[in-house]
Amino acid sequence: MLSRRALNRALLSRQMLLQRANTPVIEAVERLIGMQAQSPSAPYFALWSRLADFEHGQLSRLLLERSVVRIVLMRGTLHLVSAGDCLVVRPAVQPVLDRWLRGTLSKKLHGVDLNELTSVARIYIEEEALTYHELTT
Repeated sequence: MLSRRALNRALLSRQMLLQRANTPVIEAVERLIGMQAQSPSAPYFALWSRLADFEHGQLSRLLLERSVVRIVLMRGTLHLVSAGDCLVVRPAVQPVLDRWLRGTLSKKLHGVDLNELTSVARIYIEEEALTYHELTT
């Protein structure tokens, strides 16, 4: 059995928070299985504090290549995940997000065909990445 301190150290080590790791960005993102990304800059700071040789452009390049994505996932908030993890995690949380959409947003979207809305939104999103504000205005 681990003591509280040993458990704390193990958790911080697993999250690469005891010392900076010599790990490629994509591997770090996958190891964490979702980094909080409500603010676009949050993952940059999170990776800078975890990785020994992290440079801003490394994450930017992965985002542009769509090797990593910012997407609504756990707790209905934006997270940064690898594209591969997204394909696994998103279907697992989709039922919760669907319930939220039907419940919380039903008043705002009363009478809107959600399948049609999804089809139209997809056209814009596939052209270029859009912020929530850009997509909703």
